[in-house]
Amino acid sequence: MNLFPRYAAAVAGVVQRDFALFVSYRTVFFTQCLSLAFSVTLFYYLSRLVTIESFGSPDRYFEFVLIGMVILQAVTATLATLPGTVRQELVAGTLERLVLSPFGAVGGVLAMVIFPFIKATIFGMVMIAVAMMAYGLELQWPTALLAFPVAALGALAFTPFSLLFTAAVFAFKQAPGTGFVLSAVTLVSGMYFPVELLPGWIQWASEVQPFTPSVDLMRHLLVGRELDGSAWLEVARLVGFGVVLLPVGVVAMWTALRFAQRRGTVTEY
Repeated sequence: MNLFPRYAAAVAGVVQRDFALFVSYRTVFFTQCLSLAFSVTLFYYLSRLVTIESFGSPDRYFEFVLIGMVILQAVTATLATLPGTVRQELVAGTLERLVLSPFGAVGGVLAMVIFPFIKATIFGMVMIAVAMMAYGLELQWPTALLAFPVAALGALAFTPFSLLFTAAVFAFKQAPGTGFVLSAVTLVSGMYFPVELLPGWIQWASEVQPFTPSVDLMRHLLVGRELDGSAWLEVARLVGFGVVLLPVGVVAMWTALRFAQRRGTVTEY
C-alpha cells in the first residue's frame, strides 16, 4: 500500500470520527438549524429599519448581511473551532493517539479542519434556504454555483490562522485571543456593514487578510453585488494567502509540537 492511499484513509478516518461525534448528540443539528433560522429572521426584520443610500433598499442590505453571516460560519469553523477541538482532545486524553500514530499529530490536526468546514457549508446552505423560502432572497444563477469552490478556497486561506492558534495550544495549552481575533475579523472584513464606514485609520486592516476578499466574492457570486475591482484579483489574493501562509501555519504547529515533546508536556493540559 503506497503512501497516498494510507494518508487518504487516515484523513477519512478522522472525518468519520468527527461526524460520529457530532451525530451522537441527536438533536444538535436541528437545534442549530433553528438557531440559524432565528438569526436570519432577526436580521431580516432589522434590515427593515436600515435606510442606507448605498444599498438602495432594505432587501439589498438583507442580502448583504446574510452572506456575511454565511461566511461567518466558515470563519468560525476554520479559525475558532480547531484550537478548541485540540484543547478538548488534550483534556480528554485522546490527543496522544494522534501523537503516537503513524499519521502523526500534525496530519491529524489538519484532517480535523475538514468536517467543521463541511458542517459550516451545510449550515450556510440552510441559512440561504430559509432566506429564499421565507423572505424572498433571489440568488444569481448560475454564478451562485461558483460559491462552492470559492468557499473551499476561502477555507484554505483561513486555515493558517487556525493553525497558529492550534500551535499555541500545543505549546502553552491554551490559545488566548481567539475570540478577540474572531471579533476583529467580523468588524474589519465587512460582514455586517461596508468597510467604507470604518474610520480611515483602521480601513487598511480590511486589505491585509483573506476574509474581506472572500466575503466580497461570495456576495458577488450569490447575490450579484458589484466588486470594486476584478474578481480574478480577489481570487488571486485568496490563493496567495493560502499558498504563502499555509506552510507557515504547518511549520508553526510542527515546531510547537516538538517544543512540547522536548518539555514532556505534549499530552498535558
